[in-house]
Amino acid sequence: MTGVADVYLMLSKPRSKESRRRFAALFQREKKPQDLQKFVVLSWKHSGSSLLCDILHNHPEIIMHKELFNPIDIFTYYSTALLRNESSDNKWNYLSRDLWPQLFLDHIWPGRYADGTKIKSNGKAIGFKSFPEHWKDTDNEGVWKDLILDDFQVKKIILSRDCELSTYVSMRRAEVTGNYLGTPYPNDLKIHVDVSAFQAFVNHYRFTFQRKYKSPLYPQDSFHVTCEQLVDKDVFNNEIAPKLWGFLGVDDAFQVRRLKETVRQSQEDERLDVVISNWHALERAFRHSDVSYFKNRRKLKLSQDTSSTVSITDRTNSSLSQGSSDGTWSILLPICSRIASKATPVLPPADEYTNQYTSNNTEQPDVCWERLSQFAASFAETTSAKDRENVEFIVGIDEDDDVFNTIDANQRIRKILPIEVKVVFESIPPKMYGKVCQIWNRLSQRANRDFIVLFGDDILLLDNGWKRNIEECFTAIQSNNPDLPFGAACVAFNDISFRGFPTFPVIHRFHMKVFGRLLPKQFVNQGGDPFLFELYSRFNASKFASVKLKNTLGGDSSARYSKHEINWKGQVLRLSIEILTERIKTLNQVNVAPTGVCLDIVIPSYRTNNSVILKRIINLRSTLRAYVKFWIVVDNPDKEHLHEVKGLAEEANKSTFKDNNYFVNVVHYNENRGASYARNTGYNYSTADWVIFLDDDIVPEPHLLEAYIGSIFRYPLAKVMVGMTELPEPMNNWTRMLKTSNVMFFFGISKHYIHPPWGVTANIMVKGSRYNHSVQFKHLYPKTGGGEDIDFIFQMKSFHKLDGCVVGVPGATVMHPWWNNSNVCYNQIWGWANGDSQLITEWPGKTYLTLPNWVESMALLGITYLFFLRKALYLIPLLQTCTCIALVDHLIKTFAYYGSAANALPTKKPTFAFAHILFLAFGASTVISAQEVTRLLCIFKRHSLFSFGRRVDWCDGQAQTEILNQKLRSGLLFFVYCSLAYYFFQMRV
Repeated sequence: MTGVADVYLMLSKPRSKESRRRFAALFQREKKPQDLQKFVVLSWKHSGSSLLCDILHNHPEIIMHKELFNPIDIFTYYSTALLRNESSDNKWNYLSRDLWPQLFLDHIWPGRYADGTKIKSNGKAIGFKSFPEHWKDTDNEGVWKDLILDDFQVKKIILSRDCELSTYVSMRRAEVTGNYLGTPYPNDLKIHVDVSAFQAFVNHYRFTFQRKYKSPLYPQDSFHVTCEQLVDKDVFNNEIAPKLWGFLGVDDAFQVRRLKETVRQSQEDERLDVVISNWHALERAFRHSDVSYFKNRRKLKLSQDTSSTVSITDRTNSSLSQGSSDGTWSILLPICSRIASKATPVLPPADEYTNQYTSNNTEQPDVCWERLSQFAASFAETTSAKDRENVEFIVGIDEDDDVFNTIDANQRIRKILPIEVKVVFESIPPKMYGKVCQIWNRLSQRANRDFIVLFGDDILLLDNGWKRNIEECFTAIQSNNPDLPFGAACVAFNDISFRGFPTFPVIHRFHMKVFGRLLPKQFVNQGGDPFLFELYSRFNASKFASVKLKNTLGGDSSARYSKHEINWKGQVLRLSIEILTERIKTLNQVNVAPTGVCLDIVIPSYRTNNSVILKRIINLRSTLRAYVKFWIVVDNPDKEHLHEVKGLAEEANKSTFKDNNYFVNVVHYNENRGASYARNTGYNYSTADWVIFLDDDIVPEPHLLEAYIGSIFRYPLAKVMVGMTELPEPMNNWTRMLKTSNVMFFFGISKHYIHPPWGVTANIMVKGSRYNHSVQFKHLYPKTGGGEDIDFIFQMKSFHKLDGCVVGVPGATVMHPWWNNSNVCYNQIWGWANGDSQLITEWPGKTYLTLPNWVESMALLGITYLFFLRKALYLIPLLQTCTCIALVDHLIKTFAYYGSAANALPTKKPTFAFAHILFLAFGASTVISAQEVTRLLCIFKRHSLFSFGRRVDWCDGQAQTEILNQKLRSGLLFFVYCSLAYYFFQMRV
């Protein structure tokens, strides 16, 4: 997590470009008294622009054209005004207009016909309306910017619609019906709204009205009106129209008249949730976004759609037409008496009886038979005779097994297993010993029943009716996903030895039909269970059953074989998802996208006594269906803290969570290795598509998961989602100084940028490691954090090479406390600077060179004195120069921060307000200075001459004007510093 204090140089003057435009306006030609007032209506399709144009057209002193620059044709109320001369054959058309747009405007602005007569004899204003695509489609944006936007003599009437969703739906309905004006839409017309396309529209819409159309001379040259004000006759006639007439310089006594031809196309009382055919998907994605329609729904506390969140168990059909208690099962049961393949075998005490078995790597026969008998007894006790009639056991036995691979042993196995079941024996060749996944594949080829599960002789089934329970889960999954074939699912037992891990998944013969085997051939003996669960979870078709079993030897402890991991989370899983998607499409003739949400939450935990916050984090839930695992990585060797965290996890996992899709895992390594190592640990354990990083001192809003889940659908190409990290209101002078210094700007970056350059890891979501496993947090950054978050996101950008891969999600909000309990904490400031200074050498392409700042200038003077002067005569001017440089720098910073410091004061200002403001502004300047000094010391410590005078582009190319400003400012200040040095040293000479 990084706070960047010197960002004030780039962001404290965000209106620098506007200042230049205001300065340029002074030199523009003033409108002559006889000239008509030029104006343009800047709007969007279906935002009420036709109604506004009609109202303007009816005014006797306004010459109003329509869409003069529509790509299709030139639309105007005065078609004869397009004649170049009195000949009817010489007329402006769309081609000549697009080739010579400036000449066309010169023809339009005088407001006259070809013979020189005025269009309106008493006209005082002339204008037309324009949509953003009018100029873009003809590649004339440069002309439009120079002759319209940047010409302050052309007034702008900016018409927008508060509800972006209504605008978009209206546009889509016009595209579908072809009715753009005058014809009401059919009452039964339904519109499909593509989630990502609508989000792109919202971004473009807001950029256009909030930034592109923003004028530095507002309100002199700009007039804002909304569609909602326009359609309300009383509001427009009494409040808006008089101001609009005054803005255009026309008769303000004119009574507004509307054309009868202008009709409302939509129903006045229509509900968008009825009009939009895929409302549930849209509401899921935008529920916690800042789109105005959904913000208003939240304010009104309208009920949210929960159709996608109903528990699978709750929606289980009472009649199980496809999956019933009569389902047939194949239980794969590999058994062996070998023990040497255990990671750390625990051998019985050596005596004459046991030595004959341990010497040839075999357990005592009594132990083997007892274990098998216990499993068979648990199976018999938890199933009925009717259940057992539909079960077959595929028993796999090693070829050289001295205990089980005999004729007598086979007979004994048949007697141990219930008499109702069918028993099939399969020989396991030596090359497969210890390779459970390959054994699983071999045994599954003999399976002839509907449901397939791999058991071991080391498990105990604990709950009656487990067979029916799991079959009901399959039926429930299919009822919740009607586009999926029955059996396209995975249901796992609840293994109390390893809660939250699908150690014993049940799959259907459908899986064998699709893939021809249970697992891809790359698997050895690890990863098969979670692979199957993760595969079907991408289709919302994985579930933990409520029935329990106990794994006595495997699970999270050592197994009876040497574990062999493969990287199945990337290519293997991706290819399997593609195969399954294509197969479902072929079977059901339906396009079923893998829309299941799988996300994990990684929380590095070093702080002690924070169980209240951790408990709040692990209790995060979403009403939207998702598969969520929490990874608490304990980065503190304190045993009490570890015990406390494990207790929280155990308590949480014992609870009955919604659909059993939330589980808490605790990882620890008995030492402090730093935030980067802890995050990497959880990140690499995760098999999810998305990973949320949260700090262990933040307080998340309850809807955090829903906000992030919605953003996944809104931005399908994004790789990093930056949440909103808020801080409390300042409560003392130190926190006011921090606020004034803008050191926390990037904590709330998501509300300023659609595509932030980076975000702090206190609250951020990134693509899972299975997509980019080579992207990791680097250990060269400080353990306590600083620079590692910026570096990580720079790596993600470099890896994916995709524009806009970082997205802001302001709805995903957490509250971050003030550091050091709101007391002075320069250590935190120094730590950030120590870390982010590493970025200069790690990412030199994202830096730029400036002239030395105040502390670097002082360092240059000191070095010059040490190596070249070294005379007592020059010591006093050196000290005088350094003192003055520091004073000048801090005076400039204090002056720059004065306004921010005044805003940071509490509502009730103190008696000595001016002195207090100066104190806060000066304190804020010391925050910046602390980082500047730290960065210089780090340069010396690392012997990195390259870093001297270099600055990191914190905005990663999104603030080029501010970088230019900083370079110019550094040059001016360095000139002042040199002048001071010359003055004091010249006095000595």
